[in-house]
Amino acid sequence: MNQPQFSDCLYFASARLNRYIAKIGDTKFKQIGLSSSSAFVLMCIADNPAINPSEIADELYLDRSTITRFLDKLEVQGFITRVSDGRSVKINVTPMGHKLIPAIANVWDDLNQTYADLLGADTEKNFRATLNQHFANLTN
Repeated sequence: MNQPQFSDCLYFASARLNRYIAKIGDTKFKQIGLSSSSAFVLMCIADNPAINPSEIADELYLDRSTITRFLDKLEVQGFITRVSDGRSVKINVTPMGHKLIPAIANVWDDLNQTYADLLGADTEKNFRATLNQHFANLTN
């Protein structure tokens, strides 16, 4: 077998890009004491009061067990509450969590500006649109 060219593999190429982009995002969100994923979970809950963990998992394309770990951390930090509603659980952002939402929005804007600065605004916009279109094609 010839030496593999990892960059010829879609899995490797996309995972490598994801790691690089995620590292930038995690560095930005670390400034406010959250991982990027925790910030996305908190934003999702803020936009969808009384959401349940399965709905968060579906919205963010993460495993339910992964969402549970993020919810555990956010609850310990005092940013969310979980309330049992029969067999389901409803998640809401606490007042302390709501105070963090503007900071998350600022980091979100800064993060997107960083990507636009690195790639060029038009390239970033087109690249994001292309990624979203390919994702839609693969999942439909």
